Amino acid sequence: MPAASDRRFGIDELQPIDSQPALGMGTADPDSWFLGAGLDLNALDLSLSSAVMEWAQLPPQLPVPSSGDVSTHCQPPPIPSGAIPTAAPEQPAERVRQRWFTRLTVEEGARISQASSTHHGGSFGQGNIAADEQYRAGLSQTLQPRINDESLPSADQLNLFANLFFSRFNSLLPIVHLPSFKPTMENSLLFVSICSIGSLFVGSASAAAHGTRLFERLNKAILASWESILSRSRSNALSMVQAAVLGQTFAILSGRPKALVLADVLHGTVMAWARESNRNAQQVLHDPPSPDTSGCNLEEQWMQWIDQEQRRRVEIALDIHDAELASLLHHDPLRKHRLSQYHRGISDALFAAPTASRWAELFQTTAAQSLTFDISDDPLQATVPCSKFSAYGVLDSINAHVIEARRSITLDEHESRHLSNTLMRWWRIYTTHFSLDAEEDPFNLTVLWHLVFMGIYADIDLLEQTSGREGANSASTSAPLVRSWATSQDASRCLVHALLMQRYLERMRVSSEPAIHVPRALFTAALAWFCFTHVGGGHTIDASAFDAPEIKLVGGFTNPHDLQRQLLGDATFSNVSHLHRLTDLLTRFGRWGISQAFSTALCAALESE
Repeated sequence: MPAASDRRFGIDELQPIDSQPALGMGTADPDSWFLGAGLDLNALDLSLSSAVMEWAQLPPQLPVPSSGDVSTHCQPPPIPSGAIPTAAPEQPAERVRQRWFTRLTVEEGARISQASSTHHGGSFGQGNIAADEQYRAGLSQTLQPRINDESLPSADQLNLFANLFFSRFNSLLPIVHLPSFKPTMENSLLFVSICSIGSLFVGSASAAAHGTRLFERLNKAILASWESILSRSRSNALSMVQAAVLGQTFAILSGRPKALVLADVLHGTVMAWARESNRNAQQVLHDPPSPDTSGCNLEEQWMQWIDQEQRRRVEIALDIHDAELASLLHHDPLRKHRLSQYHRGISDALFAAPTASRWAELFQTTAAQSLTFDISDDPLQATVPCSKFSAYGVLDSINAHVIEARRSITLDEHESRHLSNTLMRWWRIYTTHFSLDAEEDPFNLTVLWHLVFMGIYADIDLLEQTSGREGANSASTSAPLVRSWATSQDASRCLVHALLMQRYLERMRVSSEPAIHVPRALFTAALAWFCFTHVGGGHTIDASAFDAPEIKLVGGFTNPHDLQRQLLGDATFSNVSHLHRLTDLLTRFGRWGISQAFSTALCAALESE
C-alpha cells in the first residue's frame, strides 16, 4: 500500500467533479485536510485491525487491489427489481412486503446453521443441563465472530472521498469544522467515516463497495475500542462521537435494511457516548464569551470555541437522526425534544470562518445579533434565527413531538391545532431571517415543513400498512380506515402539502444535493397519493383545503384557481400527474440507496393494483 505522502491530489484535479459548495466553504482552504505526514495510512490500517483483533477471529485475507475496480470482491446488495416474479404466484400485498425497505431477511446459510446448532450440546429439557465439549467448542466459535479485514483504499482514493465529502455532503450535516480539520491518528475513525460517505459521490459501484466496507469496518472498530477512546483526551472522544453520527447517516441513507436497523439499535448508544464525552469536556456555555483580541492566545480561544460548537452541532444532529429514525421505523423518539432548552448552534458563517482573526471579527457581529434573540420569551424566537442548522434541528424536534403525539394516541383536534400553530410560528420566524430560495437552503427546510404537516394530517404508519408493508392480512384490515381518511378534510390538506412539496423539488437544480429527509418526503407524498387514489375510492380533493391557515401563510400560488383545477381533477389524472412524477423524482434523487429502496417499494405497490 502506498504511503500517505507518496502523492496528494491537488485541488485542481478534484474540482471538475460537479461540486456543490458547502456553507462558507469558499473561504476555506480545501487542501488543508488532505492526507499528509500527519496520518500514516499503514498505521491507520493497523489500528483499525488491532481494535477488532481482541474480540474477532480473522479469516485468511483474500487479496484485494488497493486501487482499481473492486466490485467483483464486494458487490453492494442488489436492489430488488420491481418486476413481477414469474415463479409461484403470490398475493400482490406479499410482493410489497418482500420489497419493503425495512424488511430483514434471513439468509439460507444462517437457517441451515441455526438448524444444525439445535443438535449440539447437552440433553436440555431432559433434566441434564451440562454442556459437552462439542457445545463448548461451538460456543467459543460463536463468541469470536469471523469478519473480513481488508486493506484500506489507497491514499489517492481516500483523498478523493474526503474531498467529495467536504464539497458535496458536509453542508447537509455540518458537524465537522472544515477549516481546522486535519487527518491525524487521533481522529482516524472520524476520517474513515468521512471517506465512507464521500465514496457515495464518486458514482461507481467500486467506490460504493469501498464505502460499505469502510462503514462496516468502522462500526466494529468503534464498538471494540469505545471505552479506551472515551478515557483519552476530550478531542479523541468527540471525534469518535462525530464518526458514529456520520456512520448513522451512512446507514440511514444506504437503503440496506440491516444497516438501517443497526443505526436504530445503536442510536441510544451514540447518545450515551455523546453525553459521556461532554461530561469529560469543558462545559459548553449557552453563550460563549467574546474573544479577547488583545491577547496572544487568539488561536487557542478559537480552538476552544470550535470544540464547543462542534459539540452543540452533534447534539442537533442527534435530534435530527432521532426524528428521522422514528419516522422511518414508526416508533417513539428516544430524545427529549424540549424546545425551551434547545441547543443553539452559532451562525453558519461564523462556523465556516477560515482563520482565528476572521472568526473574532465575525463573532462581534453575531454576538450583537444574538442579544436580540435572547430577550424573547418564545423559545423558537431565541433559537431558530441563530443558524439554519439550529432551525433545522428545531423543525425536526417539532416533528418528533408530532410522532410522539400520534404514537401515544393524543393527536386530537386540540393537539393538532397546537402543533400546527407551532409550525406556523417556526415558518414566520425562519422566513424573517432566512431566504426560502432553494439555492440558499441546503437543508431543504421547506420540504421538511410540509412533511411534518403531512404527519399531522395522515397516519403514515397506517398508509404503509395499507400499501402492503406487513402483507395481505394487514393491508385488508387497514383499508377501511384509509378509505374513511380519504373522504376527510385531513386527506385533502395532506395532499395539498404533498403537491407544494413536489413543486419545490421539481424546481431544484439537478446538481443540487437533496437533504437527508428528501427521499422520505417524496416517498411519503407518493404513498399518500397512492392510498388516496387506489385505496380511497377515487374521491376528489375538497376545495376548502386551500383555506387552511398554513396554506394561506405559505402563499406562493400565482393563480390559485389553476392549482385547484389541477388538484380537483378526477382520480385517474391525479394518479398519473402526481404519483408517477413523485416516483420519478425518487429515481432522479437516486444517489442514496434509500431512494432506490423507496422507489422499489412504490413500484411493487403500483404493480399490485
